[in-house]
Order: sequence, then structure tokens, then C-alpha cells
Amino acid sequence: MKYAVNYSPEVFELVKKEDVQIDMFKCPDFDSDLIKTAQTGKPSYVHFALNVGRRDLSEADWSKIGELLAATDTPYINVHLVAFAEDFPHIDINTRNAIEINEVIQCVTEDINVVADRFGAERVIAENVVYRSYEGDMLRPIIDPDVIARIIRETGCGFLLDTAHARMTCKYLEADAYDYISRLPLDHLKELHITGVQSDGNKLRDSMPMSDDDWDLAGWVLKNIHNGSWQEPWVASLEYGGIGPIFEWRTDYDVLAEQIPRLGSLIGK
Repeated sequence: MKYAVNYSPEVFELVKKEDVQIDMFKCPDFDSDLIKTAQTGKPSYVHFALNVGRRDLSEADWSKIGELLAATDTPYINVHLVAFAEDFPHIDINTRNAIEINEVIQCVTEDINVVADRFGAERVIAENVVYRSYEGDMLRPIIDPDVIARIIRETGCGFLLDTAHARMTCKYLEADAYDYISRLPLDHLKELHITGVQSDGNKLRDSMPMSDDDWDLAGWVLKNIHNGSWQEPWVASLEYGGIGPIFEWRTDYDVLAEQIPRLGSLIGK
């Protein structure tokens, strides 16, 4: 299992000074020059902004995606499992209707198959997203572990576990994150994302510094991987920090310097 961190100028500097030890940078897909810069410091892989469940993959730039995969040797092409309420206006966000749930699953699986037809199902990995009950923008079935497991099983793709997304979802649902994660298709785990979750007073945010609760969850997840209870992913990525206005304000050099080695020790680096 490799160890990666979201690319940022701060972590690039830490790596350059050899103050932290990682295997890779995790890079967004929207800046080829940034990826080239990252690769001068460490091998890098690309995280794509593809959503499945919107029926809009005809708009994807497949040539660019293929070029980025080849240029970085990124082994998997990731997709996000979504079911936005605006795309299913006739379905209640908390539906338990089997016919409606099947409609969501069919839409998502058809989109995954579009990607799989290009790259092979074995190279596609699907990530759990956040359900924010107060926003009403995401249908609840898409974050149901049984639905996610069915999608993974029917498409033959792998699973990308984002622990922060799971924690946030469970906080909004007032559910237990450990139980929730345990029900996900972890026998198909291919990639792992770990980062902190904090409240800004109005809503929960991820890509924040790790708290005690985040460390406890990360330790439990990695223990299950190390003891063979769950499949070992190809990479575990710390998703703290990044580039652009969304991430720059929450990218702190000292936090990275402290938390990268601590997570690395849990991963086994």
C-alpha cells in the first residue's frame, strides 16, 4: 500500500526538504502543468472529477483523461457515486421504494459501464459521497451500503472508501460511522482517502486537520486492512490541503509537518 498526500506547494516543500516521507502526490485533473510540477518531486497520480449517475458522461474529455492516465501511470480511473435530487425530480430524497431505488442503481451502473467500456471494469473505482440531510440535494439511497455494494457487484468495479465522507454522512444521519463503514463493500477496496472533519459553525467540512475522532477512525480502518479483514488498497491518501481557493485557506504547513508522519506510521511507512 502506497502513501500519498494531496498536492500543495506546502507539502511539495516539505518533501523537497525531506522533512516528511511519502510515496506519491495525489493531484486533481484540471491542471496538467501542476501535475508535471508535482512529478518533479514525487511520482503522482490523478484523481478525476467524474460523477456517475448524472447521464452526462458524453461531455467528458476522454482524450485528456487517457493522456493523464498514461502520463502518470495512474492505475485506476475513479468515479463518484451520485444521485442528485435535481436529476430525479420525481423521487423523494429519502425514498424506500424499491422501483425508484432500482432506477437510481440502473442510472449509476449505466454510467459506470460507459467508463468501463473505455478502460475496463477492473480499472474503475467508485467512491462514496456525502449525504447532507439538511440540503436535500442528494438522494439517500446512493449512500446506502447495500446499494453501493450492489452497484460494485453488478458493474465489477472496485471501491474507493473516503472515511471523511462516511463520517460526515453518519453525523447528518445520526448513525454510527464504524457500523456504516463495516457494511460497505470492503472486499473490493482499491483506494483509501483519509482526512479530518470539522464544523465551521454552519456545516461540516472535510479536508481539515485530523481530530482525535478522525485518528481513532483511521487507526481502526488501517488495523482492519493490516490484519486482512479488508482488502488492501493500492494507495492510502491523506486529503488534507490542496490548491485553488477551495483548499488554499485550509492548507497549513505545520499541520502537514505534524500529521503526515503520524498517518504514515499507521499506514506502516
